[in-house]
Amino acid sequence: MVKKIIFLLSFSSLLANATWWDTDWHYRIPVTINNAVENQTAKINIDFSAEGLSGNLDKNSIRIVKADDSTLVAKQEFTDNIFNDVTDTLDNGKGEIKFILEDSGTVNYYIYYDITTKPVLANSYVINGNFEHSNGSVPTNWTVGQSDIGSNAPNNEVHPIDGEGDTVTVNDSTVANTAHTGEAFHLHGYRDRDESDSKQEKVYIEKSFAVPSSNAGTVDYWFRLQGFDDVNYDYVVVTIDGQAIDHTKLSISNSKIKVSSEKYGRKEQYSNTVVDSDWTKASLDLASYAGTNITMRITSHFASDNGYRSWELLDDMEWSLNTSLSLGTQEEVPTAILSIAKDSCVLSDLINGETLPKRIPGAVVRYVVELNNTGGLAADDIELTDTLSEEFDTTSIQNLQIVDGSCDCLGVTSSSNNGANGTENGVNPIILDFGTIVAGTEETPSQKCGYFEVELQ
Repeated sequence: MVKKIIFLLSFSSLLANATWWDTDWHYRIPVTINNAVENQTAKINIDFSAEGLSGNLDKNSIRIVKADDSTLVAKQEFTDNIFNDVTDTLDNGKGEIKFILEDSGTVNYYIYYDITTKPVLANSYVINGNFEHSNGSVPTNWTVGQSDIGSNAPNNEVHPIDGEGDTVTVNDSTVANTAHTGEAFHLHGYRDRDESDSKQEKVYIEKSFAVPSSNAGTVDYWFRLQGFDDVNYDYVVVTIDGQAIDHTKLSISNSKIKVSSEKYGRKEQYSNTVVDSDWTKASLDLASYAGTNITMRITSHFASDNGYRSWELLDDMEWSLNTSLSLGTQEEVPTAILSIAKDSCVLSDLINGETLPKRIPGAVVRYVVELNNTGGLAADDIELTDTLSEEFDTTSIQNLQIVDGSCDCLGVTSSSNNGANGTENGVNPIILDFGTIVAGTEETPSQKCGYFEVELQ
């Protein structure tokens, strides 16, 4: 009599030889960056459903992993509500990815993502040039400060602030209080409080970053001047490493703004009606800073006229962009899939010997267990335990062995414990240690066979 049992198991938890950053993440897309230079900012807009994702993207799951498939890129972020440089709907599976390149040449990275809940990426990773990744009113990974401040502290925070509502009280309640893109922006100056004590107040925000050694590109940001005073009283100064730049090189094009080599500010003279410059882009060539680490500070200066307060909105700073990115095809996490078949054959009995032996008391029966891996990953540490019933003389258990390839019950040569690494002869239950079953396919499965022999009672 031949006994045969076949069943199928999935061993996704037994993956050790995976070329996959983390098998808790089920999807990834390879991305190639051409002409990369270390410290450039890679930027790509991605619609995950268009890439093949079926299900709702978990926006916290986005991770950028280097080509070694084990190292997270140190600076990276996914912004859910910005797509193609405009404000986008939240939770629609689209958004903007940015990360700081850590290699040069033709660079291959991976974008990992999922539809199952993942932890939020730590703040230390985010770039946050768009302020969307701030901790409430605190602009994460920026530095803010002030000097020569009187009794009335200035605004110097990310907006909208929780509990603030859509606007901050000013004389003209219709003044714009919206971001350039997304939901968040930074405001510094005096908006909902007066200047004070005849001081020459200064309020600043600064960002430090590394400039690529070549193809440095530009640093760009968007700003919006609002308030009641002109450039002669309230103005903005940009410094790099403490040295004021030539502001005429910021490429500011706005008829409402006056730019000189020393500063920029609103043209309109002071009045009791708030004036708004609208969102304006500033852009500075970084070629002269190539290969260095710089700190860019944007400081609002204020005259001692108190009631004629002013403020600046900032948003969407980015630098040294490399947008020569191409996406590959979505890949799903491979798993090891094992099929297990158990069979047996009679080697001899006490009456017929080895000639047409029968399954009778005293017969020696060889059992075979075949494991096939048709999955794309290896399965490690595979052990099979078989507890024999009372119809067997368990003291006669012998010739445990593991052989690569498919099983041949009658054709295999008896061999005792040739690498089985399981139990010894005469031990019940039997343990066969198959070790690693390497990856295979449906057409060419990876196979191992375990054998043991025992007498019937």
